[in-house]
Amino acid sequence: MKIVAINASPKRDGSVSTLVEEVSKMVAEKGAEVDQLRLSTLNIGYCRFCMACYRDPGSPIGKCSLNDDMKWILPKLKDADGYIMATQVSSGHANAIFKTFIERCAYTVGSSRGRILWLKGVPVSRFTDRRRFAVTIAAAGTIPAWLRKLCDTATHQMKELAKLAFNATVVGTLYAGEITFKGLQEKDRRKARRLGQTLVARIQKNRN
Repeated sequence: MKIVAINASPKRDGSVSTLVEEVSKMVAEKGAEVDQLRLSTLNIGYCRFCMACYRDPGSPIGKCSLNDDMKWILPKLKDADGYIMATQVSSGHANAIFKTFIERCAYTVGSSRGRILWLKGVPVSRFTDRRRFAVTIAAAGTIPAWLRKLCDTATHQMKELAKLAFNATVVGTLYAGEITFKGLQEKDRRKARRLGQTLVARIQKNRN
C-alpha cells in the first residue's frame, strides 16, 4: 500500500507539516509505505499554458513542455493507492504553492476527454486502473473551525484535485483553525491520527 503525502507548507515544523506527520505516522504504523512530497523544496515551475497536456488526452500521463520535478512526481502519483493533501488557507484558498501544483496536474494527470453537457475538454482522471482514496488537511491562521463553511475553499480545491485528477474519493478532512492565536491543538493532532486510520481502512476495504 503506497501513500503519497502532498505537503504545500513552506514551514518544515509548522502546523500543517506537524499534522501531515501525524497522519503519515499512523498510516505507516498500519503497514503503508509513505512518500513525502514537500512541494516548497521541489522544482515545480508555473504552468505555461502551452496546452501540450490538453492535446494529449490518450497517454497514461499527459505531455508537458516543462522539464522539472513533475517529471518524476507524476508517475509517483499514478503508482499511489492514497493521498494526504495539505495546505495553509490563504484568503480562503489553498496557498500559491498548492495552486501551482493543481495547475500542473490538471491535464497531465487529468485528460481532456471529459465533457459536461455541451462543454468539451472537462478534465477527467487518467488514473482509471483502480479506485484511490485521499484525506485533506487545511490550517487557517485566524478563522476558527466553526466558521469553516464561510471561507474554506482550500478543502474544496483539494477535493476537486482528488476527484478529477487522481480518481480518488476523499474519505476525511481536517480544518485546524485559529493557529495564529491558539497554536495547534491536541484535538487536531487526534483528528489527524484518525484520518490516517480512516485512509488505510478504506484502501484495505476496497482491496478485499
